[in-house]
Amino acid sequence: MTGGTPTGNHLDTGSNTGAGTALVVEDNAETREWLCHCLRAALPDGRVIATESLRNALAAVQSESFSLALVDLGLPDGSGLDVIRAIRRSEKGRSTYIVVATISDDDKSVFTALKSGAQGYILKDQDRDRIVSYLRGIPLGNVPLSNQVARRLVEHFNGSVDALEEAALAPREQDVLRFIAKGFSVADTAGILGLQTSTVKGYVKSLYAKLGINSRAEATSEAIRLGLLDVS
Repeated sequence: MTGGTPTGNHLDTGSNTGAGTALVVEDNAETREWLCHCLRAALPDGRVIATESLRNALAAVQSESFSLALVDLGLPDGSGLDVIRAIRRSEKGRSTYIVVATISDDDKSVFTALKSGAQGYILKDQDRDRIVSYLRGIPLGNVPLSNQVARRLVEHFNGSVDALEEAALAPREQDVLRFIAKGFSVADTAGILGLQTSTVKGYVKSLYAKLGINSRAEATSEAIRLGLLDVS
């Protein structure tokens, strides 16, 4: 574990948070120190512990109670999502306020993180003052969401129905897209839906043409955009 320098005796981030210590999970040393600096500027009475890996973060979660956690999603030995889930599963972590701090703003990253238990999502390529303002707003009840993420959330929920109508996918095509996007093979999808494999192949070809896509990864992205896929 690195960067575990206490900066005070107490971190009080409001009634939704707990014991007074903040956790930063970030593998890049320079960015890790920058996030710690932002935390200290926003919450100067707090104690900050920083770690660079999933392994060390999970160890910290088991041994400490955190009132606030800033978690990067891309770690060298795993995903920050596992840190979020570990915090939420732990008895100590029920009152932890979790904020994702990452460069990824795609739908899958955003929705999976929020459904895993994150309460905020900020893009760490913003300037220091913006990050500090997000963190200072937490005790006031403000949800820390970068503007790009907030727009994406609004666009997703406002646009998924219209997008689905515009895509003009038949009900069976929607069913096939759901399963293909979840990683099921054509044969598995056929078995689940009670269809012939050749029929499912025809549906895949049709929906790929309608959506203008060429790969399973693109199918997953489109299923999320159309509101057909639960990314939890």
